[in-house]
Amino acid sequence: MILNILLLFYPILILVATICCYKKINRCMNAFYIRMSFTNVARRFYVQIFMLLLILFQYLQIRCHAIPADTFLPFCITALLIRFTVAERIMYLLKKQKLVMGVGVVVLACLFIPHMYSLAVSLAVLVTGSVFYPSHAVRKLVERPDAIVHFKSNPSVIAKCYY
Repeated sequence: MILNILLLFYPILILVATICCYKKINRCMNAFYIRMSFTNVARRFYVQIFMLLLILFQYLQIRCHAIPADTFLPFCITALLIRFTVAERIMYLLKKQKLVMGVGVVVLACLFIPHMYSLAVSLAVLVTGSVFYPSHAVRKLVERPDAIVHFKSNPSVIAKCYY
């Protein structure tokens, strides 16, 4: 019973966390933006955390429902995140507005098909993860040699460029 409740509230928890952190300019989020922009290790850790969130959701889905075939496509999506280069390409692809809108329509359509719920949540988690991933523009901005000094002295600038 508790696993069923977790399964239903899992997407809501991720949505609430996203709403609380999106475009916030505070000390914690500024540190997150700077670390994600400058260090490769932070981006790898971020992808690993989202892969762990997807695996946890798939585990809950399998434990609550008797049909493990429903989770095959979401496991394939999760398996793509194992290699960081592929995961980074996916995150950059999901930065494009048309693709995000298309995936959003697919997620909404899959929510109303009973056997596609886990695919819808997995795609939604992936899109949510790509929102907080630094874009190519930010990555090019931080490649300058004086960028770290500039962003350390004025951290709110990177938050404005991040999205």
